[in-house]
Amino acid sequence: MILPGRSADEPPAPGGPQAPGHGPSSSQGPPRGGAGDERPVVAVAGAGGFLGSALCPRLAEHYRVLALTRSPARAAAPDPHGHITWRHCDLFSLSDLSAALRGVDYAVYLIHSLAPSSRLTQARGRDLDLVLADNFAEAAAANGVRQIVFISGVMPEGFRFSPLLWSRREVEMALASRGSALTALRASLVVGPGGTGPSLMVELVRKLPFFLLPASAGSRTRPIALQDLVRAILEVLGRPEHYGGAFDVGGAEELSYEQMLRTTAEVLGVERAVVRLPLMPVRLASLTAKLVSGAPAQTVGAIVESLPQDSVMRDNKLQRAIAQGSLSFRQALAASIDHGTGRMRPNPRRAVRPRDLDLMRSQSLVRSVQRVILPPGQDAAWVAGNYFRWLGGCCWPLVTTRIDAQGSVQVGLRFPRLTLLSLVRLGEQSTPARQVYRIAGGLLARRQAAGNPRFEFQALLDGRYTMTAIHDYAPALPWYVYLPTQAFAHRMVMRLYQRRLARLAR
Repeated sequence: MILPGRSADEPPAPGGPQAPGHGPSSSQGPPRGGAGDERPVVAVAGAGGFLGSALCPRLAEHYRVLALTRSPARAAAPDPHGHITWRHCDLFSLSDLSAALRGVDYAVYLIHSLAPSSRLTQARGRDLDLVLADNFAEAAAANGVRQIVFISGVMPEGFRFSPLLWSRREVEMALASRGSALTALRASLVVGPGGTGPSLMVELVRKLPFFLLPASAGSRTRPIALQDLVRAILEVLGRPEHYGGAFDVGGAEELSYEQMLRTTAEVLGVERAVVRLPLMPVRLASLTAKLVSGAPAQTVGAIVESLPQDSVMRDNKLQRAIAQGSLSFRQALAASIDHGTGRMRPNPRRAVRPRDLDLMRSQSLVRSVQRVILPPGQDAAWVAGNYFRWLGGCCWPLVTTRIDAQGSVQVGLRFPRLTLLSLVRLGEQSTPARQVYRIAGGLLARRQAAGNPRFEFQALLDGRYTMTAIHDYAPALPWYVYLPTQAFAHRMVMRLYQRRLARLAR
């Protein structure tokens, strides 16, 4: 059998061995197929979303599929047809990822940070995205994964990047930085059931009798149907030597955002007036969209801020390969709407989201990630030592820090002498580029908490930045006390440290 996107004389690649020193000693192994099933293994990270739910069944026709998800509820629901192996994986944990990707040949990366992963998250979305991408790239390289396919965004021709597009570009760079071949498919608006952008557009058209649009709504892009993007992934997967690098992909037509709103109204069978205001702030448009749609502010803001520039598609062999038979925006939208309700058919993740949110609330864990500029010639090990030494001086005379010969840290009060946090350095997981400390105790850490509480210092993008990251921290203080006291103090301290390292870097 010839797999899609593979030449007849190219044999399937075996999974690469795991590099020494990475991941736990026990192996979960690749997903099992039938007897004698030697098909390559494809891991799909973020398989529970609207794109992953459409992609995995198509992949299962030709590959053994390992569907990785951050949702315990989704991982607990097996594939009804038995063709896809679902596995819960903490994508913020390098050891979890290294175990999950053992025996994997190819990977599709569909992760974004807009969905919450803890009860409290103190971080910018782009920083979370960067940590996740670097973890995945390192685990993939350690396991000999031959190719990572990533769905990115179409980049503008100028130097003005929206925060969302710049985050996508950083993720591209991180995924390509560890050794696995990267194929980036750069798409603008993906139209399919549960897609965030199309769902927002449908809700606005349903609820607003008229639209006041910023001038940026005239910028043009090339939306692509979900099924056409799936075809593009199947075309490039398993062919890193033919499809290395980045490729712009789009649908059958180029449209402005204003034209898409008008087409959406026609598909819904309603009449809407549209007026474009030359001086309307983009922030006001974002606020209006949030109030009307009820979508999370972070999601709406990221979408609206992506409008200001035309997305100029660059011709390429992948676009030519999928052009024949690609759907128009109208066709893709009409196929995605439940015409009984006039709404977009829901994201598959919607069914399990309440259970995930209930679990996050009951566990009451905290994630805090901050980006610091790495001074030239330094690494994550230097940042870790510098931070803990600086912390004792920054919070003098209240707080003291003690570092033992193994690098473990005690953070405590001077008077009375009490240990607030005990951090044990994990030497077997630490390298010059990554320092890992287990949060082992102290008055401020809750005992018998879920998760794997730790403090990490992670250098990435070839040493350009270091991420200071607290994962799965369970505060001992009551939640209503913790938020205005310890959580606020930690945020202020990290801002001061960011400024300190920025001065040192200059």
